[in-house]
Amino acid sequence: MFCALRLSAVVLFVGALLSSAFAAEPVTIRIGTPDQSAGPTPSGGMGIVTYIAGKQLLEQEFAKDGIKVEWTFFKGAGPAVNEALANKQLDVVYLGDLAAIIGRANGLATRFLVPVRGNNAYLAVPLDSDVKKVEDLKGKRVTVFKGTAYQLVLDRALAKAGLSERDLQVVNLDWSAASAALAAKQLDGNWAGLQAVTLQEKGLARIALSARDLGREFTVQSGFLAREEFIAAHPDLVQRLVTVVVKAQRDLSQSDHLEDFIIFASQRSGIPASLGRTEYGGEDLKFRFSPLIDEFVIDGLRVGVEQAKELNLVRKTFDVGPWFEPRFVDKAVEDLGLKSYWPRYDKSGQPLGQ
Repeated sequence: MFCALRLSAVVLFVGALLSSAFAAEPVTIRIGTPDQSAGPTPSGGMGIVTYIAGKQLLEQEFAKDGIKVEWTFFKGAGPAVNEALANKQLDVVYLGDLAAIIGRANGLATRFLVPVRGNNAYLAVPLDSDVKKVEDLKGKRVTVFKGTAYQLVLDRALAKAGLSERDLQVVNLDWSAASAALAAKQLDGNWAGLQAVTLQEKGLARIALSARDLGREFTVQSGFLAREEFIAAHPDLVQRLVTVVVKAQRDLSQSDHLEDFIIFASQRSGIPASLGRTEYGGEDLKFRFSPLIDEFVIDGLRVGVEQAKELNLVRKTFDVGPWFEPRFVDKAVEDLGLKSYWPRYDKSGQPLGQ
């Protein structure tokens, strides 16, 4: 009798522990990112977020465990995402480098998990504009959505031309307002992503130049980050999430998948497929979709931190080295048999060893 009671007590104790463990698992993984759609359906534009969220890749991964994935697309771009992070309303985010830097510098305890590199920025100008190069912007009225990654790229391009924002009349407008103002000829230029190319497609402006014309180090960097608290509590979930992202990067880095991706992203985002072909045409897709935390990524964030301080967007700098958490990407790459698939890139975006 005593043995039976003792066994029952052990069973109840183990059951309680298991119940507690399962109860500790999050019911929902909350992911936030800026909304870059041009239609009624929120999306990540022509980027990898549209592919992952639209295909419900994470939902499929976690459904078997009863774990939900909740995506929130913020019209307020990076600043709105950071505010939600600060309020602990999100667990994982996809952000451009400047918004991520501002959040970290202001005390948001995040870790950088997976980089996404090389997104282009474009300068749209009125059809009758004489602007052909960055130097021609001196004294011009130009808009950029401040606090987003595009501001960093603009300032980097200006510095290369011997200019700064003080040499221009820089106006802070969101993407929709900037497009409308340029179309109405109230501006001399609009520095943005594919939203700028949309104006050219409509015959309302022309693209004078792009960040890619200046070199890969002038393109926009972004990536997936997570709260340190979430990583510490659920490293297994973070690993599975990162592995899904790396699988997606592998698929999108293969040229025979590119057209299908562009068409899918166009349908989800409302952005014309022709703009996707503009963005990815002629690109080294292995560079664009490499998940490796290499010299290009690390130095790009380091320079971004210095720029943010110079622009008075942050009060103090920080060492980007400890910010990165490469163990999840490294394990995903190894488990998927991709260790020799992607090269590592130097500061200028050239493959190391070539």
